[in-house]
Amino acid sequence: MRRRTWGITIAAVAAVTLAAVGIGAAVQTPAPIATTATRTTPTPTPTPTPTPTPTLPAVPAAASEAELAALPLAFHDAVVPELLDGSHVRPDNRWEIATPNQRLVALYAEASPDAEPVATLASTVSTIETPAATAVWGRSAGKDGGMVLVSTPARNRTPGDGGDPTAPSATFAWARAADFTIARTDRMIRVDVAASTVSVVGKDGTVSASEPARLGTPEDPTPTATATYVEAAYVDTRVTYTQGNPIILTGAHSSRIPQYGGNAALTALHYYPDPTGSSHGCVRISAAMTKTLSELPVGTAIWFS
Repeated sequence: MRRRTWGITIAAVAAVTLAAVGIGAAVQTPAPIATTATRTTPTPTPTPTPTPTPTLPAVPAAASEAELAALPLAFHDAVVPELLDGSHVRPDNRWEIATPNQRLVALYAEASPDAEPVATLASTVSTIETPAATAVWGRSAGKDGGMVLVSTPARNRTPGDGGDPTAPSATFAWARAADFTIARTDRMIRVDVAASTVSVVGKDGTVSASEPARLGTPEDPTPTATATYVEAAYVDTRVTYTQGNPIILTGAHSSRIPQYGGNAALTALHYYPDPTGSSHGCVRISAAMTKTLSELPVGTAIWFS
């Protein structure tokens, strides 16, 4: 499958070998908002009611290399109709990160021993070629660890003019637990769109860092009611307005824009020198917060409320 460089719901940056992520938007001029590191009274992390899943007597047989190579790759620019969304599953944060054990792992549309693979997930992030990992949102216990419900960086439907107005911002798939190394984690990122805040939240509900954020507009909104993950955290100095601060790329897409700058309209959390303007759906945060978030593992769960 031909891979293309991405635009992150925002201003496109000139492509050079690795394409820079464009991230965008509107302007005015006050000073950046400082990150506040806090320890607060634990509060519940909002997650939907999980969907019960059966205990499997077995899991699908491992796909061969030839079978995996023939499947579509679930990467940021792909549209794979068989991938799941919130109308199929109710993600429940398992506080686990799944790292692929091989170059490609099979993804399934159901947790069943007879399920056929519908796509693959790579062990590296397309275009920037950094190690990949994903968040676990459910588990069906069974032989060899059963199956896990994981985030993917692809779409299953395209929004926008001529597209599907109900297209979701994020997708999921089932996978064999044995195809991943699964590690526990105790932190997640919460983007409270109603309150315009970004927080690092512990498993016990403790907030260790939080600050105001600048979000999208009604025409180009930031995702809401969306469970996704940190797909990558990296620096690209060619995206000059990030001023060398980390870009935290998520697996969520714009629910309104099919493409931006000719590529997938992904959502990122990033620095922008003007803290008062709106974005095209990305989350503008301070330089200090970009560093805080970049220290979290790739695959960390993100909840857009």
